[in-house]
Amino acid sequence: MSLDWQYATHRDLTVLTLTGHLGGEATARFAGAVSWVRARSAAGSILLDLTGLVSWDAEGEAAVVDAAHRLGTEDRPLVLCGTGDLPTPAFSAHQPRLIVYPDLDTALDSLTPEG
Repeated sequence: MSLDWQYATHRDLTVLTLTGHLGGEATARFAGAVSWVRARSAAGSILLDLTGLVSWDAEGEAAVVDAAHRLGTEDRPLVLCGTGDLPTPAFSAHQPRLIVYPDLDTALDSLTPEG
C-alpha cells in the first residue's frame, strides 16, 4: 500500500492529509510532503490529518517525530489529528513539539483564533 498526501488550508490553518500506509520507503515521500508544505504555507502550525491513514510502522512513526523536531526548530508546531486506532506510544515523549487532537475539527476549533 502506498502513501498519498494532500495539502489544503482550513480556517487559515495549514493541513497536510495522509492516506494509505506510512512506513519503509514511504517515509521519504512523507518527508518530501512536509518540506513542500512548509515551503508553501504561512508561518504557524502544520496540522497532520491522519484520519485516512490505514497503518504505519515504527519507521513511519519515527518520521513523524523527526518532522515535529525539524518544524519545532522553526517554531512551527506539528499538530496530529485523527490518529484513531493507530498506535502512538512514542509521541508522549516528544511533547511539546508534538500536539495530538482526536480529530481535525477539534484541532481546528482549538487552534483557530477567535474573532
